[in-house]
Amino acid sequence: MIDDHLRLRGLGERFAAGFPGLSGVRAVLLTGSVARGLADRWSDVELMVFWDGEPADESRRAAVAAGGGELTAFHGYDPDNDEWSEDVLLDGVEIQVSHRTVEGTGAWIADVTERFDPDLTKQDLIALIRYGVALHDTGVVTGWRARTEVYPDALGLAMVRAHLDFRSTWQRRKLLARGDVLPLAQDRLDTVRNVLLVLLGLNRVWFPHLGFKWVRDLAESLPLAPAALPARLEAVLTATPASAVPAADALIMETLDLVAKHLPDAGAEEEITHQLTPRPGPG
Repeated sequence: MIDDHLRLRGLGERFAAGFPGLSGVRAVLLTGSVARGLADRWSDVELMVFWDGEPADESRRAAVAAGGGELTAFHGYDPDNDEWSEDVLLDGVEIQVSHRTVEGTGAWIADVTERFDPDLTKQDLIALIRYGVALHDTGVVTGWRARTEVYPDALGLAMVRAHLDFRSTWQRRKLLARGDVLPLAQDRLDTVRNVLLVLLGLNRVWFPHLGFKWVRDLAESLPLAPAALPARLEAVLTATPASAVPAADALIMETLDLVAKHLPDAGAEEEITHQLTPRPGPG
């Protein structure tokens, strides 16, 4: 794994060398598993390039050529992610390049840190900036890291409120009794996802990856969490349905108890009532 990490990091650094000399480039970050030291033989290389303004197609193509890569995909502006991107093949390894503007990045950071928007895509960008490796920086990355050094209490509250959304115990047991395995499987996924997101807000920890990678490491790092959290999250996902349902019930209730104790304004008491509500009556 160490050899994979060093090889992939070297590829990323070699390919990225063509960007700093381009007009308008303010910073280049190595991100993802390679930046975090978690790369293995399945990993690709992820780079993020920050520009003064919209990156010109010819500049992007020139950087790919300078880096010795083969362009395999070239995407225009994506408004949902506020980025331009391309995929490149270099020495048999895929390199994914994301291009963003300094202005757009700053606006997203302000949305999260000043207006307490719990949007996961925006938080993912903050995590990439905070945990990436700066290969080139004119000061913008340093500034963004300073702005996101403190996770706002109001953002933590917004995160918890946004993800206190669990199916009730009665509903889960109904699915189990009926053998409705597909909606029950979806509920198991939703339970793990929402428990994690609630605990991130409760612990004031930046959401680290839109693909929910590195869950075990993340769960182990949270000081405010149900006991044996990593193993219990995995059990909800991998146990038989008959075992997973009570495991999910217990994990949800312990998470809600933590929220009620440490963040009483988040609405955990109402969610606890919802969890314990028996079969709804007619009406």
